[in-house]
Amino acid sequence: MLRRPIWAHPSGDEGGLRGKLRFLDCFRFERLHADSGWTGLTCRGVPKRSCDPWRDGSYIEGQALSLVWTLKEVLFVANSVELMDSRLVQSAIFKDLTSLRIFVRTVEIGNFSEVARRIGVTPAMVSKRIAALEQDVGQRLFNRDTRRLMITEAGERLYDHCMRALLELDQAAEELSSMQDELTGTLRLTVPAMLGRAFIAPQLPKLLKEHPKLTLNVNFSMATINLYESRIDIAVRIADTVDPGLIAVKLAPYRRVFCATEAYLRKHGVPQVPSDLMAHNCLVTSGTTLDTRWPVQVNGEVSYVHVKGNLVADHGKAVRYACLEDIGVMMCARWMVEEDLAAGRLVEVLPDYVPHNRFVYAVLLHRSNQSAKLKVGIEFLKRCFSDIQ
Repeated sequence: MLRRPIWAHPSGDEGGLRGKLRFLDCFRFERLHADSGWTGLTCRGVPKRSCDPWRDGSYIEGQALSLVWTLKEVLFVANSVELMDSRLVQSAIFKDLTSLRIFVRTVEIGNFSEVARRIGVTPAMVSKRIAALEQDVGQRLFNRDTRRLMITEAGERLYDHCMRALLELDQAAEELSSMQDELTGTLRLTVPAMLGRAFIAPQLPKLLKEHPKLTLNVNFSMATINLYESRIDIAVRIADTVDPGLIAVKLAPYRRVFCATEAYLRKHGVPQVPSDLMAHNCLVTSGTTLDTRWPVQVNGEVSYVHVKGNLVADHGKAVRYACLEDIGVMMCARWMVEEDLAAGRLVEVLPDYVPHNRFVYAVLLHRSNQSAKLKVGIEFLKRCFSDIQ
């Protein structure tokens, strides 16, 4: 860490300069002219709000000023500054955002060619950018062989810092775009596959019509995606509780049901208590943390019954089809079989033992709750699940 202001005359005369700054290429500052009387910047590179340049010539105002503070704090790293022949020359490790974004994508994808294909450049360009970045930081970021890339310890550290910086940049862009009349940018969502297809997919066109300049990137998946690493804005989760390190907005209850066909129950008997399920052919939906441990509620407390059966599938509809064909008992979300129950195709069993401890949540990172994009996303999801009781 430099112990003197980085904008300073080599003679040590820190009070002999005066000038103005211009915001350039998202995070670079360029000296425009100098005369006398300017006290400069602190050693961390954060502009003093009392400095003359902010009062008599800065074009950075309002929220844009907060953007400068954010970028200087999380991204800009000054190596050295020298003043030679009245010219200020600055050397910075991170010269542009493009190389950092390419580096992040390379870490996530692990292949130069695939990164190049996705961002529309040549593999040689990706390799050149990574090599230049390694030269700038003075560390190898990847170990390479003929088949794969392996990130180094230095690469892992840089990746962690880059992800935080890019999240800050995205948030800054969102805050600035929220000042506009129309919502812009990309809203990234991840939702459970079946739930998302049933409740969210049909509503997407309406959201796009309401905000024609907004781009939606929706991931329908059974996997629990890391919001931080994948730069997800909002994740829809079905859970008992949510990680306290995340912000959770409750969208709807997630009610479940035990059910089977009347024909199956006539043949095998109707379970009267949860332990009776162990004697039945239980059709299991995999891909959750429950699997063959079915939750039941007894005297207000949730416990688990270990079940087994001749079908395990990672898709609820496959299990439902088997249940409708008199194969066994299933436990599923009530919304999935509501029509079957109403039509008599399926019969509910053990209604007094169904747990009510799960909810549908919208989960997001601890970021500004003033983001217009996130507010729109949360309100959209609330509308999607408004019919679930």
